[in-house]
Amino acid sequence: MEQLGLLDEIMEIAKPISCVNLRKHNMSVVGKLDCTFAKDRYGFYSYIVQRTEFCQILISKMRHGRILWGRYVLDVVSGDAGVQVRCANGHIEQASVLVGADGAHSAVRQNLYRNLNEKAFLPKSDMEELKFTQNAIIGLTNSLNPSQYQGVSDEFGECDIVIGKDSPYTLWISPTSGDKVNWSVTGPLLTNNAGDENFMVSQFGQEEAERTCLLIKDLKIPFGGTLADLIKNTSRECITKILVEEKHYKTWHYGRTVLIGEACHKFVSFSGQGAEQAIMDAICLTNLFHELEAPYTHSDIRLAFEAYQEERMPATKAAVQSSGQVANMINSQGWSADLKRRLVFNLPTWIQAASVDKTQVRPLLNFLPAIRDRGTRSLKSMKLGEDERGHRSTRSLSIKS
Repeated sequence: MEQLGLLDEIMEIAKPISCVNLRKHNMSVVGKLDCTFAKDRYGFYSYIVQRTEFCQILISKMRHGRILWGRYVLDVVSGDAGVQVRCANGHIEQASVLVGADGAHSAVRQNLYRNLNEKAFLPKSDMEELKFTQNAIIGLTNSLNPSQYQGVSDEFGECDIVIGKDSPYTLWISPTSGDKVNWSVTGPLLTNNAGDENFMVSQFGQEEAERTCLLIKDLKIPFGGTLADLIKNTSRECITKILVEEKHYKTWHYGRTVLIGEACHKFVSFSGQGAEQAIMDAICLTNLFHELEAPYTHSDIRLAFEAYQEERMPATKAAVQSSGQVANMINSQGWSADLKRRLVFNLPTWIQAASVDKTQVRPLLNFLPAIRDRGTRSLKSMKLGEDERGHRSTRSLSIKS
């Protein structure tokens, strides 16, 4: 983001987090993960950013007319000269490549996989539905009164995870900028009774969200009172019930179509990995696209797509597995799960830091000036699209004419 000149604006909407508290149903803290060590070690604190505000910053930097709204993909036709997309509104768009960045239930992926399945090119596992884990309801409050909700206006916020004792629900509370609070509850929230837990869409309507709120309104919250207080201070359009799903696909591209983000790897919604890995995908693919030169032959594009999947697939596969394991540890019930949580949330800071070190990289855009490392811990400044020594892969080298 600093390379793109967006860092200052993003920091204005970012809320630094000092720790993550694990609480029992009576609000007593049984463990805490410190987050402040990240500043000295990596140069930045851990932050929470509201998705809508982040997207608004990105959109504001786009040239007028570059975003075409209201285009829902119905059909994709790919050939040697380019790719055509037929949209629901009757428009036909044409381009050199099509990047499917349209989420877990990607229309681009569904079209791509349908064509591949007809040709018997699609692996059996890619035809299987997303793995449903549980339901979740998510809300973002309006600005709260700091005198009633202690800590919401503090410079640093504390995230809270509350584990129910006699209820199957797990409550997540995260402060954001503007004295607002993100809240979410996971558990058996009016689970679909039709027997098919993998819907074509992962989001429910407003009526279902309202019914779900009635189930959880009496849960206690760290501010005192109950979740009903936060629900009352949340606009109805800011409450969403979703399916928590996960899956890692094997097929990321074919012809002139390529998938990124949750269109090819779906994470559990509260892991934080969905947005992070999607950004890493975009950086890697952008670097490889920058190597291409006109006339953008089918062979060159195929090599770029192959290099992209080869580089990104191991990291995303590991991230899907690890985020699923963490989510299972947090949301499971029983004494064994309680013991695991206590151990993890009471680890010494040096062990926490050593664990985080393994996941830290500094992805860079190859064609923009590099940025300095602010942290005391030297991170791997990986230009995605290159190997660890800074050399482009053999496949990438063959792209440049």
